[in-house]
Amino acid sequence: MGVQLVSDMDVNVKPVSAYAPEDAALLCGVGRLVCAWTMLEQSLEAKIGMLRDAMGDVRTVGARTRPTMTKLMTELRTMVAMRDRRNASALTEISAIERDMQRIDRFRALIIQGFQQPEPGGFACRDPRNNQIHVSLDQLDAEISSLETVAQRLLSI
Repeated sequence: MGVQLVSDMDVNVKPVSAYAPEDAALLCGVGRLVCAWTMLEQSLEAKIGMLRDAMGDVRTVGARTRPTMTKLMTELRTMVAMRDRRNASALTEISAIERDMQRIDRFRALIIQGFQQPEPGGFACRDPRNNQIHVSLDQLDAEISSLETVAQRLLSI
């Protein structure tokens, strides 16, 4: 009649301590993805800070609360538009970067929110529609590389 706990049910749930060492590459890859996204956020904040400094504005980025990536990209787009009034190529590059970031962010959300269990060569995730998806370690490495490339592209604007 009481609440049945997961440990009381007949469910095949692997404790986190059981993932190491055979799943070390998986855990390392997920950690690298999270770190690469954070580094991308920091690169964007640094770029906005450099642009503000060049324009004579000494405010800090997100002084009270940490702004979202959307707000940071909007601010970057605005500042670049003011800087390069006659050259739209930088704005075109920002749009391309935003599309890449949105794709990578969807992948990151799939990994972080939908992780199910390790599988040979990768792991299983559930997408927002509850479809089971296999993510390979190669896919994970490719997205991490994409994040690093996006960060470099941001700094070159």
